[in-house]
Amino acid sequence: MYSIIGADDREYGPVEMETLIQWAREGRVVARTTVLDHATGRRFLACDLEQLNAVFSPTPVVAPPANRSVRQSAPSPLSSVPPGVVVSLDALKPRRSRIAAGLLGIFLGSLGIHRFYLGYTGVGTLMLCITLFTCGFGAVLTAIWGLIEGILCLLGGMTDADGRKLGV
Repeated sequence: MYSIIGADDREYGPVEMETLIQWAREGRVVARTTVLDHATGRRFLACDLEQLNAVFSPTPVVAPPANRSVRQSAPSPLSSVPPGVVVSLDALKPRRSRIAAGLLGIFLGSLGIHRFYLGYTGVGTLMLCITLFTCGFGAVLTAIWGLIEGILCLLGGMTDADGRKLGV
C-alpha cells in the first residue's frame, strides 16, 4: 500500500500500485511526487518506482540551433519558471484571442457567442435564452451586455473560463 504527499503537504492514500499508475497516467502523480511506502515507512520520489517510471515519458532532448538568426524569437512561456518547479502542460496551450472574442461580443453579443468562445457556456446559454425566449425583445439587453463585454475583451479586461488572459 502506498500514499502520495500532495503539493498541499496532505497525504492521499493508502492505495494500491494500480491506482498510483492510473493517477500517473492522469497527471495527478508526476515524477517528482513524494510517495510513502506503508510496508517499509520509506519516502521516495515517484520516478524511483519502476512501475511508475515506465509511465512517465522521458524528457525530450532538443539540440540547439546550428546558427542563430539576427532576429530574436519570442520568449518561452517557461522562461520565467524557476528550475525544479513542475509546470502543467495546460499552461502551454494557446490562449484564446481577445480580438476574436471582442468582435464576437460586439457583433453577436445578443446571442452570447463570445461567451461560448471563451468557455463560459452557462452564461452564453443564459444570454441566448434571454434573446430567444423573449421573442427578440431581450436582445436589446443582451446586445448591450455583449457590446460592453466585447469592448472589455478588446481592452484585455476579461479572461477565459480557465482564468488565463486572452492573447492577441
